Amino acid sequence: MRGAQAMNGAAKRERPERRGRRWRRAVLGTLALAAIASPAIASGCVAGFDPPSLVGGLRVFAVVADKPYANPGDQVTFRIHYQDGLGGPEDGSRPVSVYWFGGCENPIGDDYYGCYAQLEGITSELEAWVERGDPTVPLPALNGVRPGFGDTYTITISDDILTGRTAPATGGPASGSAYVFFVACTGELGLVEDQGTGRAGTFPVACFKDGRRLGPDSFVPGYTQIYAFQGGRANANPEVQGLTLDGEPMPEDFADIPTVPRCRVSAEARREAGCSAEDPFVECAAYELDAIVDPEVAEDDPSAQQQALKEIVWVDYFADLGDLDGGIKLVSDANEGYIGDHAVKWIPPAEPGVATITAVLRDARGGSSVVQRLVRVE
Repeated sequence: MRGAQAMNGAAKRERPERRGRRWRRAVLGTLALAAIASPAIASGCVAGFDPPSLVGGLRVFAVVADKPYANPGDQVTFRIHYQDGLGGPEDGSRPVSVYWFGGCENPIGDDYYGCYAQLEGITSELEAWVERGDPTVPLPALNGVRPGFGDTYTITISDDILTGRTAPATGGPASGSAYVFFVACTGELGLVEDQGTGRAGTFPVACFKDGRRLGPDSFVPGYTQIYAFQGGRANANPEVQGLTLDGEPMPEDFADIPTVPRCRVSAEARREAGCSAEDPFVECAAYELDAIVDPEVAEDDPSAQQQALKEIVWVDYFADLGDLDGGIKLVSDANEGYIGDHAVKWIPPAEPGVATITAVLRDARGGSSVVQRLVRVE
């Protein structure tokens, strides 16, 4: 996967004091990178594929913490934002279960997979918990890990999270971090043996249905990370206030959602390769989608030492129907500040339906917020 990080790689993480580390703290950072590196859809001579902005399966957009930076002893509550893009108009979305595992702080190497040994210590109790058939009955903390179930989850940062932590040689305060793992699953949770050959190894749980292990369109494991800094450094979530469609605010009330005509170019034609393939953004009416963001959204970056800088803020756009001409836009630059032009173009699908448009506003220090709006396609 992908405000939380998806556990789809074993790359070595940098130390907390390094500025680049803050970019990969949220699961959705990998999606942002993919959106930068890839065109939205196939047109002209570009090979066809589904873009990262298209929600075609189970997708976790963000895990939003009410305190992206916390202090020792703080309670931090997380809310997961997801959508199942495989649910059809007739059968509806598949039921999605969300499981949480918190309690790992300052693992060896400050790497998320340093928590795996602690997680494996609860596997037998976890299996019994799942087999009871009622995951809403809470488990007590086991081996320092407390499982949870549902769209929200709360942990308490330990009073000693900064004990023994030293300030980085490059400057700045000492810091500690707490990891919270989540699993979004459209089947049943089950245990797996470590089959990893890389540094990270294998996450100890997976998602199954009818005895078959489900893939990434039905099972999303990931983690999010909360920092605590000596001196009480804070970070507020950047707020996305809404969405506009061609400059008009998109209403929240379903009865008032806008209606647009279908685009005649089929989904298959949009993914065709070759220089003769038609460009749907030329053939179809395109609509401008824009996140409503306060120009003062970016806070001062407290890690900047040589000059005053703002935190970096960007927005990720997603759609479960139709196509976007890009999935990520910069909202605030460290040096330049607020960037007013952060809209994308969207073309409706070829078939009628109700499209869900999602915008996730993120800062480079782990803060985020999510907004969703609907568009009727006729």
